Amino acid sequence: MELPGGVITPGWSDPREDKLPHFGLADDMAGLRVLDIGPAEGFFSFEAERRGAAEVIAIDSRPAMVRKFNLCRYALGSRAEVFRASVYDLDPRTYGTFDIVFFFGVLYHLRHPVLALQRIAKLCTSTLLMQTALCDDTSDRALAEFHPFGIMSGPADRPTHDPTCFWFPNRACCRAMLEHVGFLQIEDLSGDLAAGGIFRAQAPVQRKGAAPDEATAPWS
Repeated sequence: MELPGGVITPGWSDPREDKLPHFGLADDMAGLRVLDIGPAEGFFSFEAERRGAAEVIAIDSRPAMVRKFNLCRYALGSRAEVFRASVYDLDPRTYGTFDIVFFFGVLYHLRHPVLALQRIAKLCTSTLLMQTALCDDTSDRALAEFHPFGIMSGPADRPTHDPTCFWFPNRACCRAMLEHVGFLQIEDLSGDLAAGGIFRAQAPVQRKGAAPDEATAPWS
């Protein structure tokens, strides 16, 4: 993460080079309402804001990531907001609807990936951008590997056990799950990249994202 004065927070991957050129963000996001699910320190949230997004909301279930996001937010003078919440908590009555949803590096950590996509579909009114790790299967059959106790993850020189890596779909399975919950015009943006599967999908009814009605949501 680049901060004032050129300071970069340490990490084992530089998203500006490894992810940003490939993840399908529009150059101009002026006026858009953006949801970033699982933002970590907030790289894509702040990038959306830099590209003109009118409002950026992020959710993460991990308190440590919420703290790190807020540290970067304050350092950058950002207006993006982060809430501690699960993808399963998403409800348009609480969060409103969004023109663009970022769902990067989260799906394979979930025990219930289809349920998560159902929740996302309820509040995505235009475009979903999704990235996930994949299994090695390249067939046209919709298949996924399940790892009940996680996998070894991280950089090759410093691997660590991640018990939260459960589901690894193939590309056909990603497309099938997105179609199952109602998304249309599904594009595979990933090519031969090592970043896994990257997909862009459209909501069936396109409309402007909107903040929740605070007079009625979420308690009515």
